[in-house]
Amino acid sequence: MLTNPLKLADKKTSYPGCFVVLSYGVKNSSEPGRPTKAVVKLAHKWWKKFPKTSVIMSTGDNQGLGVTNAQVMAIYAKKLGIPEEKIIEEGRSLNTYENLLFSQKIIKKRFFTNPTIVALDLHVRRAVATAKKLGWKNFFWLSAYSKGEPSYGLKYLQTYSRLSIFVYEVFALIYSKLKGWI
Repeated sequence: MLTNPLKLADKKTSYPGCFVVLSYGVKNSSEPGRPTKAVVKLAHKWWKKFPKTSVIMSTGDNQGLGVTNAQVMAIYAKKLGIPEEKIIEEGRSLNTYENLLFSQKIIKKRFFTNPTIVALDLHVRRAVATAKKLGWKNFFWLSAYSKGEPSYGLKYLQTYSRLSIFVYEVFALIYSKLKGWI
């Protein structure tokens, strides 16, 4: 049986200080794409176990919609039941490296411990490698499974299917290595 080289087993914590939720594309300015919905739903599931925990929605307007992915994710998270006061929007980042760099600054500023990255299962290996390269300590991660679904603009093909997400992530790993991000 072949195993997926991008899969990375979850590293769960018994007490997350915050969740860092990484977008994987939005369908439009008011609805997350299927992969991003899966990530937000997983963060919500864990937040219900730890309702004092803050949730950082991380991604800027990397799709040219005039609204950040963090805003779209925050609206969706509120609909699921996460209170507004528990949601922090990191809306400057345009890629995974910046997601984790800018989220790390929020984590340090607010003295959060045990940050937990919540990402798409095919994205989590790159996210974890990036966090390690940035010097994150005592962090954890959770991965959400989702089928693909076309997102807006240039992300259309990237998020189209599981296969297109897998292919994108292979190239993104190579690119991130060349950039020194991992």
